[in-house]
Amino acid sequence: MSEKPIPSKSPRSPSAAVKAGRGNLGGSTAEAALAERAIMQGRPPLLADGDARNPGLSAFKSVYERFGLSRPLSEEASVLKEWFSEAFGMAAEQKKSLLVDVGGGDRTFELWAKEEGIISLAESIGLEVTGLFMCGPQVGDLDYIKRLWESELFRPKRALLVFNDWSVPVGHDPDRAFGNLTENPFFAQMSDCKLGFLRIPKLSILPAIIESGLSFQQVMESAPRPCGTPFDVLRRAQVKRWFDLIESNIVAEKVESWLP
Repeated sequence: MSEKPIPSKSPRSPSAAVKAGRGNLGGSTAEAALAERAIMQGRPPLLADGDARNPGLSAFKSVYERFGLSRPLSEEASVLKEWFSEAFGMAAEQKKSLLVDVGGGDRTFELWAKEEGIISLAESIGLEVTGLFMCGPQVGDLDYIKRLWESELFRPKRALLVFNDWSVPVGHDPDRAFGNLTENPFFAQMSDCKLGFLRIPKLSILPAIIESGLSFQQVMESAPRPCGTPFDVLRRAQVKRWFDLIESNIVAEKVESWLP
């Protein structure tokens, strides 16, 4: 990865961005993109993949091996709670932002967050918490977020609803699938927090990138794959366009300061 980051436009306080919502909605990919965005802008965050069985954020090896914590050894609640505590504590001590992929430990994290008052506790040690609520086009995706919010298990002061086009079934139009979702009456119930929406476009060559072990930045900079050759110019352009669209969406939604 290049050691010449793009300078940050403005200083910002460390934050903890925590993925919430149902799995298999492209959350790990969204967090990987946000991680690389922060790295390229000179703010390398601490990365934490909390799934003991299946890699999520840690599947993006090139970046995770440099900035990630070791994954928890098991899914036992006591192990996960200690692991979550270590992640938040390390980020605060190092004055770094934190990206947490809760993974299979979502229920444990939610209970831990409520029991320990983790949102106010994190703020007291210098980490503002942003919830990255993953939402696909299916009714059950939003229902999960409703139950989580109404239970008050995880209610950060900043909630970013993330729609990844990857979650839309093949043959369906993402614009139509997500359509009126942002107008759902439920979001009026979240008036006690700052609410934003972020679309993540689909990146068709994502599986090939993960398999290569390269970061998005390495792909754009023509780094060689294990086979010895870089991705071709069209695919490099696809990744750059994807990255640029994500940045445009972040700026348009005015949530730059919410993210690492």
